[in-house]
Amino acid sequence: MSMISANSVSTFYQAYYSIVQESVPLALFLSNIVEKMDEEQRDYFKVAAKRTKRNQDSYFLFERSNDELVFKGVRTKETCLAFPSGRNKE
Repeated sequence: MSMISANSVSTFYQAYYSIVQESVPLALFLSNIVEKMDEEQRDYFKVAAKRTKRNQDSYFLFERSNDELVFKGVRTKETCLAFPSGRNKE
């Protein structure tokens, strides 16, 4: 099973808790999320709008490097549609 890169885990946790309204600590179900990503060969997972502070579906994006998942950022459906390459204009 893949693991979140030690270099990006802190950034990932900060982003997650800034977006998601969840009373259960992420550490309790993170391995389930990563396992599902591995099974489905996806580099992202989605948090439904009803579980976020902004009521928008949010996609947490990763890049695979060996058996590690390097956190790359968060997108909403709107940012994905507005910027098909997956990158924000900055």
